[in-house]
Amino acid sequence: MKLIKLIIFFYINFLCLNVLAQTIAIINVQSLIDNNQQYINILKDIENDQKKYSNKFQKKENELKNLMKDIKDSELILSENEINLKIDNYNKNLNDYTILIENFNLHYQKQIVNIRETILKEILILLEKYAIDNNTDLILDSTSYLIASNSLDITNIIKNELSIKKLKLEYTNFEKN
Repeated sequence: MKLIKLIIFFYINFLCLNVLAQTIAIINVQSLIDNNQQYINILKDIENDQKKYSNKFQKKENELKNLMKDIKDSELILSENEINLKIDNYNKNLNDYTILIENFNLHYQKQIVNIRETILKEILILLEKYAIDNNTDLILDSTSYLIASNSLDITNIIKNELSIKKLKLEYTNFEKN
């Protein structure tokens, strides 16, 4: 009986030591990316770049409005075939404009995703280095757990290291696409 108790005692102690030996850290990746100054700056650059196109888009939109007005104004004057031709022309122009806007939005969405991936790759490199330097066994994203001690959160440590790095964040203009 004493032997069983002794085995259980050693088993529990070794199991507990093994659990205590594991170190865990928590990081808020979303916050790191969203609050990165280089990321914020390039988003401003993208926004400024997009504003260049707003005048072109507004001009095209006004042309479409004028075409529609012309169709309405000429309904009583022109034959049905001529009106249909104008309507077809308007629909084609509207479709082209819609496709252009969709491509414009998709282009910049892709650019932002690529930029975020670049930052994420750098964060992963920093996390690997942190894990090796601090003998950390497990690093969880803040969305992967419910409750943890603030002492486990290494977001500020990685944020500081990330801010020192000169990231090569780039995007291409819509016209160059």
